[in-house]
Amino acid sequence: MSTTVNLELESRPECLALVRGMLVGIADLLGFDQELLHNLKTVVGEACNNVIVHAYDGEPGPLAVGLEIEQDRVEALVRDWGRGIRSLAPPDDRIHVGLAVISALADRAQFVRAPDGGTEVRMALTSRRGIRTLQPRTATTPVEYVPVELSGDAVSTLSPVGLLAGVLGRVATALAAHAHFSLDRFCDVYLVTDVIAAHAEPAASSNRLSFAIAARDRRLELAVGPFRSGSGERLRADTAAGRLGSALSLLAVQLAVEPVESAEIWRMVVRDESDASPDHAVPA
Repeated sequence: MSTTVNLELESRPECLALVRGMLVGIADLLGFDQELLHNLKTVVGEACNNVIVHAYDGEPGPLAVGLEIEQDRVEALVRDWGRGIRSLAPPDDRIHVGLAVISALADRAQFVRAPDGGTEVRMALTSRRGIRTLQPRTATTPVEYVPVELSGDAVSTLSPVGLLAGVLGRVATALAAHAHFSLDRFCDVYLVTDVIAAHAEPAASSNRLSFAIAARDRRLELAVGPFRSGSGERLRADTAAGRLGSALSLLAVQLAVEPVESAEIWRMVVRDESDASPDHAVPA
């Protein structure tokens, strides 16, 4: 079974931090060698930067990053719905530099005009040392995956669920930095996402999970699921009892459970209510 991650976001300059954070989290969890991680961050970053600068004439637009990970390689896809690669750009244009870097570092690179508009950049990179495989954990009572519609500044779907531990915290803290969380509260965001990840694997309704995060001024709104019905009540009970979920009581000002067909979505709001001045905020 392959390992897959998909991330959807807007093509703004700050999205590069989210994408790199996701890649580092996955690399730590799956044991990427340093050469593979460096090359992957470079080629995916260059492809994303081309979308940011060129796909929508400098304006933000939809951007998707997909990874399919096997024991010996990583297949990466960067997708936009903009005007596509400009074949008539001057030879010294920045887009040609980025495409040359991708072609040099990836074992295989394809630049494809998508039939419904935009561009797909498909890249394959080989691991020289092998990649760790996460064994999927099946729920006690397996439930067919329920597609969920989530929205936010970053939306991700991943499989197996164990990847959440490496991805959620990295993406959430990157968004917390842009939402001007203070240094005192920044690390608590990791504690909250660690609690979610610890509860998620045994509670997930299948081997596939999605999450969405929306960031505002010193506020994060998180949605994660689908989970088996009733699992959110156990998370609430642990929080109330001060057990594993006690970190949620430090920052989560709201914890709601939303039924979705035969499953449920966990929604929570994380807010920095400290009196720290902007000088003590995490640099974005």
